Parts: sequence; structure tokens; C-alpha cells
Amino acid sequence: MLSADRSDRGPFWTRPMPVGQAELSPCVLDEIDANGGRTGFRGYILQIFDTPDARPSGVLEIALNRKQHRACGIYESEASGPAARRDRVVLMTDPVWFAASTPQEAANVLYQTLVDRAPDL
Repeated sequence: MLSADRSDRGPFWTRPMPVGQAELSPCVLDEIDANGGRTGFRGYILQIFDTPDARPSGVLEIALNRKQHRACGIYESEASGPAARRDRVVLMTDPVWFAASTPQEAANVLYQTLVDRAPDL
């Protein structure tokens, strides 16, 4: 997890867990298809936590092509509030393209990109 030396202050996330392409969000797959196809891309999912003992506050989904050093990813989170209590409401960012060579680098770059873009979202 990230920030292990920062005591209980998050965010923290799991190591990238490999998943099949079929387990990635359709919007990530559509984005990859529209930009050259899925060949060479591998899927990864990471759970994000605000505190070590909390339930996940969100998920990073990443498709990484190591040979091309490029990746596409999104952040997903379940909404909270009265409507979300009745129905499961999932919010997600638009897909983001970025350069990365490893799953961990992809996670770090995607997270920082989302933080940097937060005022724009």
C-alpha cells in the first residue's frame, strides 16, 4: 500500500491485482478499442482506502501495455447518501491515457493525474 510510513493517514491502496480484460469497465475497453485495439493490454485493479481499517473508498482500473509504455485507467467509487442507500450508484471518471511501464507506476501516475485534475472534474 502507498504511504505506509505516514501512519494512519491515507490514501492507501492495494498492489495492482491482475484481472482479465473482461473484468475491466466497458468504458476502459471501449477507449482502448477506439485507440488501436486491445492487443498487448493487461488489466489491473487496485482498491483504495482512506484509512487502513476502512472499507474501500474506490477502485482504480487500469489497462497497461508494457511494450508500448502506455496505459488507460479510471477511478470508480460508490456514491453515498439517501439515493445510494436505495440503489447502488457507481460514479467514475472518464478514461485517462498516460505513460507507464509497470502496473505500480501506472497506479501512481493515474492517481496523481486524478489528484492534479480534481478541480477540473
